[in-house]
Amino acid sequence: MIKVLIVDDEPKLREGLRTLIPWESLGYTVVATAANGLQALEKYHTYYPELIVVDIRMPGMDGLELIGELREEGSGSHVLILSGHADFEYAKQAIAYRIDGYLLKPVDEEEMITYLEQLRDTIDQEDRFTLWNQAEPARNKETLLRALLQPSTGDEGNNDPSKYTAALGLEPGNYEVVLIELIEPAKASEEDTQRIRSTMEQHFCGNQEQLFFTLPPFMGLLLKEPLQDNNSRDKLYKELLVIIHQNGYDFIAAAGGAVLRPEEAASSLIIARELLRKAFFFQKGLILSADVSGMLLTGTIKTNVEAGQDAESLLLLAVETGSLTVIGPLVQEICTELVMLGREELRIKETFVRILSTVLARLEPSYPEIRAYAAEHSPPIGELYHSLYLSDLQAQSVSFLEEIAGQMSSGGRGNEVKKITELIHRRYNENLKLETLSELFNYNSAYLGKMFKNTTGEYFNTYVDKVRIEKAKQFLAQGMKVYEVAEKVGYMNPDYFNAKFRKYEGVSPTSYRKNT
Repeated sequence: MIKVLIVDDEPKLREGLRTLIPWESLGYTVVATAANGLQALEKYHTYYPELIVVDIRMPGMDGLELIGELREEGSGSHVLILSGHADFEYAKQAIAYRIDGYLLKPVDEEEMITYLEQLRDTIDQEDRFTLWNQAEPARNKETLLRALLQPSTGDEGNNDPSKYTAALGLEPGNYEVVLIELIEPAKASEEDTQRIRSTMEQHFCGNQEQLFFTLPPFMGLLLKEPLQDNNSRDKLYKELLVIIHQNGYDFIAAAGGAVLRPEEAASSLIIARELLRKAFFFQKGLILSADVSGMLLTGTIKTNVEAGQDAESLLLLAVETGSLTVIGPLVQEICTELVMLGREELRIKETFVRILSTVLARLEPSYPEIRAYAAEHSPPIGELYHSLYLSDLQAQSVSFLEEIAGQMSSGGRGNEVKKITELIHRRYNENLKLETLSELFNYNSAYLGKMFKNTTGEYFNTYVDKVRIEKAKQFLAQGMKVYEVAEKVGYMNPDYFNAKFRKYEGVSPTSYRKNT
């Protein structure tokens, strides 16, 4: 609001101006009134109003004397003069005092409102110009810093970084760039983001050991003392955490490594920017650096050669059989393999979205209620795309899969055979192996095979074959061709299927089809 001081020796006029004009709606607020020039001077030095509405003739110090005194003090306040008809010529003398307008008494409300609207625009422009001038030194400094960090590829004569370091007063020595990327919350506004940038600038500009800059969409620091080790990086990370988290934002920060002189700062910036691009693969809660110890995955791939199953297939079986304990390790194995194969962030996210979707698609025919349960109790699969880090993606995926697997688990330990027989009836056409299932249930395969035989009366492979042959009989009865049935029930070799069918049914598949 623009502060206003009303000065007139007539109480009714003072009060009338204060109450009849809609000051607030016009962007003004009346901070004080005065009956003469001397009172006005005292009130001026208390409130420093941007606008003074003053009567030309008053006892003691009149309006012109008041304005002259204020101008001698260097006051830039705007002035509207009130005068009667007889004083109009006299009032024109005030032009030397930079008067903004003359109003004849009695004051016309519409005329005064017009003056106030025009003045409001003028004062707003002056305020913006003042702010711009106040920020000019810092702006010039940041312009020089940007030029140093992003050297032009144009005219070589204007591409010498030493002129920027000299203008910035950067002394010889090691320097390092730390680049910061804000992660905005869902309902963040541009004003919120700008407030954090301003807070960051105020916090770091007071420190002589670093220069703050903005390089949209990043903010950054040019450190005159590079971060030497994990302790110094951790200290700066916590400092950033206090400033940024209190505003509801998250962030990622990367240090580009020390350079031998300030003229080489651009190379540190390039490395920091590349690290931010790969932030997904780093641990959370640290400033990223070229030190590979911060990378999330540095292990080797564990492959399940003996079982003949890859980690993804095992994971699907683990969820379906309710084998909670192996889900986390299998997700870890999949992540490690994808990273070591050089898969990009988006490709990894797409892989896990596909895996989670496949789980639901596999289970839905037998458990129609599972998709509704997943939607109600687990985070939407789409959230995986918004994971900032691979560790977040892993945690979300494991949580989702364990939640679904928990619904598949019936009775816990001791019900493994029941789970296996149910699985065989659902997945008879897949390459199910006892060794694979023993891993999922954390049993020795020989022990699990004996437990299966004691419970069902059949060896595992025999049980699978018999389920397949029963399914094959149904398909043959429908008139399907033998090779189609063989493939449909899990035998890729039709001759092998023929031999198995004869073993259990005593006739060939073709004869069986003819006789049904």
